[in-house]
Amino acid sequence: MNELSLIVLARAVHVLSGVAWAGATFIMAGVVAPVLARHAAEGAGRWLGLVARRAARVSLIAALLTIVSGTYLFATLHHHDSSASARVLAAGAVAALLSLAVGLLIGRPAGLAMLKLQAGGAEGAPPSPETQQRIAALRLRAMISGRVTAGLLGAAVLAMAVFRYAAVVV
Repeated sequence: MNELSLIVLARAVHVLSGVAWAGATFIMAGVVAPVLARHAAEGAGRWLGLVARRAARVSLIAALLTIVSGTYLFATLHHHDSSASARVLAAGAVAALLSLAVGLLIGRPAGLAMLKLQAGGAEGAPPSPETQQRIAALRLRAMISGRVTAGLLGAAVLAMAVFRYAAVVV
């Protein structure tokens, strides 16, 4: 496979996986987490936890594909580029990496601990007040982490769009 074919393949993987990553992140932060926070006490927590777990897997795989393909594209196409547009592209890459780090290091552990606490109670018995308080704190941490993750990813998408627009205008 020649270099041009690899670049086209990497760009396709980068765009498609980036859309999947951003879509999963925005849906989790904007839809699933607020519904979970509002209706967890009514029994929605278990179902939404399953949705969140599946979305997190898809998001992680898409994030890794996006980062690997983006790294290849940046190294191949912008290796010695110090222009303003390359700096915008690099800023977007940093925002994407920070988004992944916040999700993995803050959001994921909080979500897993919350699911474990919710599943740990006896069938039909309400959790103790201490457990309810801990679940609420973890839910807040996961929701804030999700919003920060989505915001950073939004900044990355915006940087990529600015880069593309600047490349078309120039």
